[in-house]
Amino acid sequence: MAPGKTQADPLEMWREWVGNSERQWNAFLNNAMATHEFSQTLGRLMDVYLNMQKSMNDVMGRYFTALNIPTRSDVVALGERLTLIEERLGNIESALAPRPSDPALTGIPAALSPPRTRKPPAR
Repeated sequence: MAPGKTQADPLEMWREWVGNSERQWNAFLNNAMATHEFSQTLGRLMDVYLNMQKSMNDVMGRYFTALNIPTRSDVVALGERLTLIEERLGNIESALAPRPSDPALTGIPAALSPPRTRKPPAR
């Protein structure tokens, strides 16, 4: 190698090529996506995809029903019902919980105090 010449860096050449290719593809695809035909085609593809997904959900739902396995919608509905039950139970617990400002509280838990069923003798 001559004393004044430097060796070309193959990685630098590769980086430049990748950068140039990326810019060219970006320009090409941006031009293609800006057309009305592209948006129509993409809309039709989305419709096909959604119809296929709906059909697959229906078929899998019938399949799971035949196998007596819960579907995703069954599990979601069960989770929603469980959430409602937990909320109602929490409301009941808070309604039944003793309040510290209640004058009937004596400091003795109700489970430890005997029931008051005897009446004093009549005079």
